[in-house]
Amino acid sequence: MRQKKRKLRKLYKILRRVRSHGERMAGLSDAELAHLTVEFKERLAGGETLDDILPEAFAAICEADARVLGMAPFDVQVLGGIALHQGCLAEMNTGEGKTLVATMPLYLNALTGKSNILVTANGYLASRDAEEMGEVYRFMGLTVASGVPAKGQKEFGTAEKKEVYAADIVYTTHGSLGFDYLIDNLAKKSEDRFLREFYYVIIDEADSVLLDAAQTPLIISASPRVQSNLYAVADLFVTTLVEERDYMLEDGCVWFTEEGIQYAETFFQIDNFYGREHFEINRHVILALRAHKLHEKGEHYIVSRDRKLLLMDGSTGRSLDGMKLRGGQHQALEAKEGVPLTQESRAVAVVTFQNLFLMFPKLAGMSGTLADASEELRDVYGVKVVVIPTNRPRKRKDLPDRYFPNSERQVEAASMTALEIHRTGRPVLIVAANIENTERVSKIFMKEKIPHNVLNANNAYWEAQIVKEAGQRSAVTVATTMAGRGTDIKLGEGVEELGGLAVIGIGRMANVRMERQARGRAGRQGDAGTSQFFVSLEDDLMGENPSLEKYI
Repeated sequence: MRQKKRKLRKLYKILRRVRSHGERMAGLSDAELAHLTVEFKERLAGGETLDDILPEAFAAICEADARVLGMAPFDVQVLGGIALHQGCLAEMNTGEGKTLVATMPLYLNALTGKSNILVTANGYLASRDAEEMGEVYRFMGLTVASGVPAKGQKEFGTAEKKEVYAADIVYTTHGSLGFDYLIDNLAKKSEDRFLREFYYVIIDEADSVLLDAAQTPLIISASPRVQSNLYAVADLFVTTLVEERDYMLEDGCVWFTEEGIQYAETFFQIDNFYGREHFEINRHVILALRAHKLHEKGEHYIVSRDRKLLLMDGSTGRSLDGMKLRGGQHQALEAKEGVPLTQESRAVAVVTFQNLFLMFPKLAGMSGTLADASEELRDVYGVKVVVIPTNRPRKRKDLPDRYFPNSERQVEAASMTALEIHRTGRPVLIVAANIENTERVSKIFMKEKIPHNVLNANNAYWEAQIVKEAGQRSAVTVATTMAGRGTDIKLGEGVEELGGLAVIGIGRMANVRMERQARGRAGRQGDAGTSQFFVSLEDDLMGENPSLEKYI
């Protein structure tokens, strides 16, 4: 506790120095303010450090934010910016304006001429922030680019990627950056490379990336094999099995019994199920068995409207476009769901998010839920967590959890509570631990003829618009844990007086940080609001993400 207070005191000392330059910056013309970028670069070239020019540079970009965006950073936002420049992870509550916070350290570090990257939650936010915040950077004479193609735009080629990463500041997603790193390393000629040497990165929703997705492997595959024709027959065989007679299922593991092995030998007309000559039959049957018994539709994957099987990120509920399970498991799932089979291939390049971000000499990040994992983050990444005070006192009330013996009563009670709140005119956001419960709640609301929006991996395209409307009077939104993470839910007119947004959680989340994220959707910037979780004895208390693979 003393160390935290000591750290904040040091930040406040620097904040006072920043504010001491505010009046001078306000008196400059637009041209004079923008020309400071040239002066700062000259001072750095002359031997001054970033810390030396920080107070003036931060004051300059704060003034630019106010002029260009009409948003002057609050003191707590400047504190957050200082912490990010110092290579810390800043815990800042939902709605505290983290997008604006990042303009300060990004501008300062971009003065070095080195690579500066902000990694955000999804492609929409990367494009939006590059466009909106880009006005400030361009005003100050810097270049900015989005590493994610805009909707409807084709994938970037090498020339486009060179242009993107040559920019002073790049906004992108962790997935796009990871795959670009792998592609860049696979280049055979130097002219085909497009990445600059890594220098400074800010990770938005840092706990989700650095902890929840840390060990997720990004894999580029090539050299497709001859496609097997055994997936369909193996899938048919598995559908005829009887649990406990032919196979056993326990604690996330599944295996054949002696009777099951004999049945397989009879079914495939072979004499030794585990013989080397029957390896492919054995492999496909095991893959099919796992597909049916260990992978749940709506929890681990979904089938899109165009009949493609998409994996789901267990930490956010978002679909993982372009990623696949390895070793034929993805094709076994496709056979199970009766959708066209994609091609198997072998991995040629692999990196995890943890290893990717450890390559940056200077790593920083932001999130509303970092303090709970401060020790782990320090041990793994060598970065400290700084808890930044809120701009206004928090008024949200976190109500006690309610407990139920089974999921049926749990979902019904949560839905009825939501309906009662809805009748008062307050907006309601229901956050469920899985897609199945979002759809169960949606059916109850349809039966009650309650207009509502559903936000899950099945319709993630509408995420930004759904979140934008979630705080309006009488709005009802049902979501998985993705719940617009990285996007604020702003209250509509008159909603504050009614009690603000009501967040209702269904099921235990994978960790306490995810539950805090869900609660944090309400009560942004001192708004009123409530949160309450509905828990049942049938909730999954632990989950794991499958290995992921991308085919190119």
